[in-house]
Parts: sequence; C-alpha cells; structure tokens
Amino acid sequence: MPQIARALVEELIAHAREELPNECCGMVHGRDGAAVAVHRVTNVAASPYRYEMNPLQMMRLERARDESGETLFAIYHSHVASEARPSPTDVRMAFFPPGEIEREPMFPDTFYILVSLVSEPPSVRAFHVRTGGVVEEEPIAVIEA
Repeated sequence: MPQIARALVEELIAHAREELPNECCGMVHGRDGAAVAVHRVTNVAASPYRYEMNPLQMMRLERARDESGETLFAIYHSHVASEARPSPTDVRMAFFPPGEIEREPMFPDTFYILVSLVSEPPSVRAFHVRTGGVVEEEPIAVIEA
C-alpha cells in the first residue's frame, strides 16, 4: 500500500489545478517504501486529453535519484474530465515500445497515481500496470507527516 504524506497529495492536486485546462504530469520520489518528494515535469503534449513527460527533465530526475539513493515511487498525471483511473492510452504508454502490453511495463514496481478534477474534492488514486495491460488499484495510505 503506497504511503503518501497529506502535504504531497495536496501538492499533486495543486499541480493538477494549476495546469488546467491541460493534464499535468510528474514523478514522485520515494525512500524506504514511502513517497518523499513530488517533482513536476512539463507536459510537452500540452493537452487536456493526454500527457507526455519532457524527456530531458525525466533524465535529470533519474540522475538525481541515483545520486540521492531515492527510488521512483510513482509517475503521476491528472485527468481533467474523467475519473482517476488509467485510460487505455495511459496503459499503452506504460510499455516500451508503447502498446506492447505483452511485455513487462517500463516501470513494473512503480505506482501510477492519477488525480481527477471531475469532482470536489479531487480524487487521487494509485495503480499498478501489469503485463497484458492489467490495471490493479492500490489503496493509498495518506499519512500526517
């Protein structure tokens, strides 16, 4: 079960609201199984229907994780007009090459966190994407830190 401090969840929601009308995206770093930091990444698609993370920013964050000993806890993005659940496009993009769902996902142990702005308060949910395109929801433990 992913453990995330309430302040980090609020940061995800704030990012989603600030990027309206487009989807936001980013990465959450972790340590010892808990989320420790939210890192915003530019959505180069600049779209309300999909996200595409800036690859240079992703590379810099990967380098920073290697240096700090942190892990990639989650990839996050928002949905501006649909529920907080991975869309078919989101699932396809979890694989490399995109759509090769019979392979292992690019980040098999990483959570995919979605923030939906369809209702108030926004919905924040976590998932794993598995081989075959199977989506499994993981309840989030929001902790006071």
